Amino acid sequence: MSGTEKAMQGVADTLREFWAHRPVRPRAGRKVGGVATGIALRFQIDPVIVRIAFVALVLSGGVGIPLYLAGWLLLPEEGDTVSPLESLISKGHSSMSQAQTVLLGFLMFPALAFTLGGGGFQVVATLAAAVACIYLLQKNRGHLQPAAALADPPPVTPVPGAPAWDPLGAAPFAWDLPEPAPKPQPPAPRPRGPRIGLATLGVATLVIAGSAIAGVWSPWFTIPHVIGLVIAVLAAGLLIGSFAGGGRGLIWLLVPLSVVGFGMTTITFDGPNDFGELKPTPQTLAEVQDRYQISVGSVRLDLRELPDSGSVKTAVEADLGELVVHVPENADVTFKCEASGIGELNCLGKRAEGSTVQVSGTDLGDDGEGGLKIDLDVLANVGEVRVLRD
Repeated sequence: MSGTEKAMQGVADTLREFWAHRPVRPRAGRKVGGVATGIALRFQIDPVIVRIAFVALVLSGGVGIPLYLAGWLLLPEEGDTVSPLESLISKGHSSMSQAQTVLLGFLMFPALAFTLGGGGFQVVATLAAAVACIYLLQKNRGHLQPAAALADPPPVTPVPGAPAWDPLGAAPFAWDLPEPAPKPQPPAPRPRGPRIGLATLGVATLVIAGSAIAGVWSPWFTIPHVIGLVIAVLAAGLLIGSFAGGGRGLIWLLVPLSVVGFGMTTITFDGPNDFGELKPTPQTLAEVQDRYQISVGSVRLDLRELPDSGSVKTAVEADLGELVVHVPENADVTFKCEASGIGELNCLGKRAEGSTVQVSGTDLGDDGEGGLKIDLDVLANVGEVRVLRD
């Protein structure tokens, strides 16, 4: 067996072990279906971290919605022998009724349609990251006992008639003595927890100040990029705080910043911008710009309205996002498509995906050589690139 086959076998064994000892959805302490709380208890991590992860997955193309519903259907509830979906096919008992299980199953269809409707590289990458997180959790923390399964010590049953200071009745000859007066104790000093929150805010402040200075020399430090850096610092602080204790208050800053960052990368603003969505549709050769560029977002360039003769050259670029160029059916197109980081390419029938990929060529259309000539350079650092003749 080769090294690759051994590695794949190890991954499969770890995922099977995860299924065999899968999390149990608790009845107490959960917010919705108990999926996030069950995962947190199974691997002894802060439930806030798991909930933030699901929120991030929802914002990443809606992937978190079908994943949460799948966990609700496939993870058994506390006290049940099987999951709701297994109970539906008569494999055991589940406290969820069959009607509720069927309703959750129906909800999976619009959730999957919403997620897969966005399509593209983002959904595939997010799903891969979610599976990788499950694998790493099982690999590194699968040996831990679930927090909910840690039993409390059995209660002590006092002997009838015994005083409070001798509940087990070990010295009955001294029961007639007066109760000892309790010695006043000084108030216990309040334990001083680690200042994870203050340290994280300090680092975030340094990141903002450093970005403002670096922005003088580098155009990369735009407002969305700086917000992304701050979100990364706050998320790291929450992760450290989940193990060291403290820093939970950072979530009240992280959630609104995440919403603002998500909005800034999806909402289109009037005027020049380097994030959002561009949909240029030039109708004459003079209207075609030399370059269509965006930092984060999507560019959908439609060249199908151009005249049937002449020549034009343009470039479409993005740091992170989706680039789509529509060309006329009979145009002679010379193209070069590239993902310099990682991405997926589909340019006039030539496909590639992975890290640092490139395709190029010339496509003369169904009518052969002649007519409008188009020279295209389409480059993304991370994302999806498509050149379509439709």
